[in-house]
Amino acid sequence: MTPMALRRLLDDDDDMDFKELLLKHIAPGLGCIIAFLMFVSPLKAVLQVRASKHLGDLNPLPLVAIIANCAAWLLYGCINEDPYVILANEPGLLLGVFMAISCYGFADLKARDLMLKAFLFFAVLISGAGIIISLFIEKDSTASLISGYTAVFVLLCYYGAPLSTIAEVLRSRSSASLYWPISIMNTVNGLLWVAYGTAVHDMFIAVPNAVGATFGLIQIALIQCYPSKKGTAVANSSDGAYEPLQSGGAA
Repeated sequence: MTPMALRRLLDDDDDMDFKELLLKHIAPGLGCIIAFLMFVSPLKAVLQVRASKHLGDLNPLPLVAIIANCAAWLLYGCINEDPYVILANEPGLLLGVFMAISCYGFADLKARDLMLKAFLFFAVLISGAGIIISLFIEKDSTASLISGYTAVFVLLCYYGAPLSTIAEVLRSRSSASLYWPISIMNTVNGLLWVAYGTAVHDMFIAVPNAVGATFGLIQIALIQCYPSKKGTAVANSSDGAYEPLQSGGAA
């Protein structure tokens, strides 16, 4: 870790007040923990897929999104030497690779094709940003902007994944496809990173996580308004649709 990153992690100012400590260190520290819990939340379902050797109704696309989201934010975190962004996303990248590869082997041809297309799209996007930064960009501020916009785009794609689920909830008037613990974690995680991004004046962190927290609040409201109807979930499953797999993003 470079001296700059160390200064961000351990502020040299002995007079730091509690508010600054809370926003710049405690909030992102808790955000790292909650992000890990969200990234690990699909692991049980993935292990069941490995045990049964059958994908079933599990939707594997969000697993590819986990890889892309974490890779994009790792690029941003490394360029800006932000230890909290790095710590929040490195475990998610490793978990995402493990879970996506595990499910790919048991997916049907259509699911494999979708996973491959999504992976290639995000790989070209993120690696392209890295190549442009390393070969053509000299100013650190410009490199930060490029990596920031790339990470925000990927994160918004990631946060947009539950939109189809929200539309289904409104159509069926049942929240069977939403999981309140994950929705709450999404909201809390987003708010923690909003607090940190605002404290360090980094809108690339604050703004997209505000969007994510808003999605989480919408899901919580839908769960309250439309109680789960188990019959609806079974009916949807019998139509051959993949079960929504929700995971939140990390800064």
